[in-house]
Amino acid sequence: MEDLTENLQELGLSGREAEIYLALLMKREMTAPEVAKITSVTRTKSYEMLQNLVKKRVCNEKYKNGTKVFSSIEPTIAIQNMLSVYEDELNKKKKLAEQFKEDLIELHKLKEGKEDPLDYIEVLTDVGQIRKKWLNVQKNTKRELLYFTKPPYTSSNIIDNVAAEARLINNNVNCKSIYEYGNDATIEEKKNLLRIVEEYQKIGEESRIIKELPMKLAISDETVTMLALNDRVSLKSSITTIIVDHPNFAKAQKEVFEAYWMKAVQVEEFGRNLENT
Repeated sequence: MEDLTENLQELGLSGREAEIYLALLMKREMTAPEVAKITSVTRTKSYEMLQNLVKKRVCNEKYKNGTKVFSSIEPTIAIQNMLSVYEDELNKKKKLAEQFKEDLIELHKLKEGKEDPLDYIEVLTDVGQIRKKWLNVQKNTKRELLYFTKPPYTSSNIIDNVAAEARLINNNVNCKSIYEYGNDATIEEKKNLLRIVEEYQKIGEESRIIKELPMKLAISDETVTMLALNDRVSLKSSITTIIVDHPNFAKAQKEVFEAYWMKAVQVEEFGRNLENT
């Protein structure tokens, strides 16, 4: 019974409301005083809780012999009604958001117009914002895009990523990437990485592979740099991304890229080493 109470609370009922609804399920119909007798809810509070359940459409009310009685709505319907309440609230919020979204955008534009000595540095932690920023940087690259690419590697979004890079290469953008396989990579993980890198090579990317890279990094046209560093305390990958729109910083990072490019092995050599393992 305790688990059912907790589950009903997850769906939006309070603890007392859940207790009363479960009691109603086991009785044909009850008055508020009868509810108070078989639950921990006081008689005064039971009236309030029962009205809440009626509003949430999980409980029926009617008059019988001049007395108000309550009965539970069948669980399948009651659960759907509780979910509908959330859907209604979400739709209201969506409508409200659309109404004042333009006002928020105008305020943001005012901020963009103000000068700040550190305007060329941006720090993002939201995954959606990071992806939107990356797609914008990628789209606006005209000459060169350099990457440090670190695991984990998945094949789920490779088609979209390869297609996006192919469009750049078709527009004469030079794309170069160094891929990290990691200290503890298994043979299968290395083979999977090799398959992924070969897909990028097919579209014209210049690729190399290395055991370890210091960070995730992207440099666009020697101007914009995006980088993500590991959390020094937990050592877990951080979703915090720093964007620096400054040519001097980008050129310095490009020198770091070129140093690692010289240390990295060619994809063909990496593949031959795997075959001999």
